[in-house]
Amino acid sequence: MTDRQLAPVPVQLPLRRWGRPDGVRHALLLHGLTSSAACWWRVADEMAAAGWVVTAPDLRGHGDAPRTVRYDIAGFAADVLDLTPPSPDGAPRPWDLVVGHSLGGVVATAAAGTEPGWAARLLLVDPVITVATDLAAEVTAELDASQEALSAANPLWHPEDAFLKAQAARQTTPHVVESFFRHNVPWSYEETLAATACPVTVLAADPDRGPTFTAAEGLRLAAAKADFTWSTVPGAGHSVHRDNPEAVVAAALAGQAPH
Repeated sequence: MTDRQLAPVPVQLPLRRWGRPDGVRHALLLHGLTSSAACWWRVADEMAAAGWVVTAPDLRGHGDAPRTVRYDIAGFAADVLDLTPPSPDGAPRPWDLVVGHSLGGVVATAAAGTEPGWAARLLLVDPVITVATDLAAEVTAELDASQEALSAANPLWHPEDAFLKAQAARQTTPHVVESFFRHNVPWSYEETLAATACPVTVLAADPDRGPTFTAAEGLRLAAAKADFTWSTVPGAGHSVHRDNPEAVVAAALAGQAPH
């Protein structure tokens, strides 16, 4: 058995929740690499105000989540597949919506591809669907970024976003980043996304700001999947939920990306 063939062993993820516990619509929000559940504070709060119950975990190796030896996408997916919304009769039910940013987008894709009944709808925020190059050194260099540096580089971010991103990056070790890329590169989940049983919406970054989800991917997926829609968010960089949380909330509540 090769290293990549090892079966994933799930870990129990710490959760943050917004909204009334008796709410009927449940959303799961998955953060990106070197981030944490706290990054969703504005999106989650607005969704809760609209009547949703919102759950966001720290993914393995991030925030307060357990550390593991391996950080393959299958392991991340196994962890979140263990998360299900409460049901009055105890019967399994899907998440009404799963939102995933960057790494969280590919984790949501892998999970939905493994368990078709896990999510009723996916909203992917500039997801990293395909990667061919090991970016460990580049990402590791960002782990020591200060709140001040992040604010200067991202003028659209709220100061709280810069603080929480700097905090999450400090909690992410070089081992997590190195192991993640070593166990996954190269990867492509385009075919998995095209075959998902639920509707999928993608919000991509502005084409002038280096999106990780490309127009070519969007066009191919739109041609391959009838219930797939995608659009770009003008002016937003890769962290669309930080640059323009209103666009993510609107897409979540409307069930489709804004045009």
